[in-house]
Amino acid sequence: MRTFTFRNCRLNIPCATLLIGMSLTSVASATSNLENMQDHQQIIDQTVAFIEQDLQIDPADATVSVKSLDRRLRLHQCSQPLQIFWPPGAQKIGHTSIGIRCQDYKPWKIFIGAHIQKFTDVWVTTTTIGRGTILEDRHVRLERRDISKSIRHYFSSEQSPVGLIAKRPLRAGDTLQMSAVAKQKLVKRGDRVHVIGRKNGLEIRTVATALSDGADGDRIRVRSLTTKKELEGILRQNSTVYVNI
Repeated sequence: MRTFTFRNCRLNIPCATLLIGMSLTSVASATSNLENMQDHQQIIDQTVAFIEQDLQIDPADATVSVKSLDRRLRLHQCSQPLQIFWPPGAQKIGHTSIGIRCQDYKPWKIFIGAHIQKFTDVWVTTTTIGRGTILEDRHVRLERRDISKSIRHYFSSEQSPVGLIAKRPLRAGDTLQMSAVAKQKLVKRGDRVHVIGRKNGLEIRTVATALSDGADGDRIRVRSLTTKKELEGILRQNSTVYVNI
């Protein structure tokens, strides 16, 4: 009888046929197992779509990227639509994380990292600016930048910083942060200010002493020079404090 050498074992033809059949069965079983696994790319695509829809992202103003999943991660193919959600406390710009879960007879839940970049027009410095400098038009310009690292601390195009004072030295090309500038002080503690009080359509004017420093729009306390009574109001230009009596 003809014989074959297979992995250092001598097998006859029927045995070899049986072994090959078993191997094919194993391959088919492995293929079937893979088909029952959740596709990683499908998870990523659905996560990106969720973020873009939830944040109403305009592709011209923002980009969304989601980290690839570990190839060794094997997740059961979910028979229900995947549930994608923001974990408690997750920020919706910059580096963040997203939750994905399957709610069927074999549930699972994972978290994956994402990066959301948002671009908008912000004010940046055009030159080196010294501390105490009053910003002028020549000191700043609008420029489109990624604000994912400057959440809520930058000046948008609607918020001109012209007229504010630099609280510290600024480098050319910096995104102007709100913490880097301050309003000009209109009055200092001890200065005399005009007070205009309104009540029932009547207007009363007097002179008072400022009890604290103040910039335009600040709420400050003053003491009337005539009645010695303390009042509180909003400081406006021309060192005038408006109070409601």
